[in-house]
Amino acid sequence: MSLPTHLETLLDYDDWANREVVTSLEASAVAGALPPAAVRLLAHVVGASRLWLSRLRGEPMPCAVWPAWTLAPCAAEVATLRARWREWAAPLDAATNAASLDVTIAYVNSKGERHTSRVADVLLHVALHGTHHRAQLLTQLRAAGHTPPCLDFIHATRTGALRTG
Repeated sequence: MSLPTHLETLLDYDDWANREVVTSLEASAVAGALPPAAVRLLAHVVGASRLWLSRLRGEPMPCAVWPAWTLAPCAAEVATLRARWREWAAPLDAATNAASLDVTIAYVNSKGERHTSRVADVLLHVALHGTHHRAQLLTQLRAAGHTPPCLDFIHATRTGALRTG
């Protein structure tokens, strides 16, 4: 599997896991026990993903790193975020633009500090960052008495929710 394809798979996984979390949180809301901390974590995952995408595009910061969104705006963002990532990643096919993953971007973080990062590292960070905070979110769901969804990558591939290679 080429690096661009691998990174696209990670973005697909990130999208699938976010959608699974939204479904689970919506069920928790219907049951009347939506953990606010879980929604806050989802808002951060989605807000940070939007922020990194805007950095890759050279656009201004679209939202706060920890946006104060309720579940409905989070769900709406999750529903559109994958299309935004796909649009950005479309030129990254293995035959013509694999080298574009080694390009370095410059950006200012939420603390006002200037940094540079490789595009490939940013994409890997987005996937790993989301996984980290979704694990915290699932802990919040379990503490509230809910059974969290299985977000294992291999589960997504085995069930056909995520296609690889």
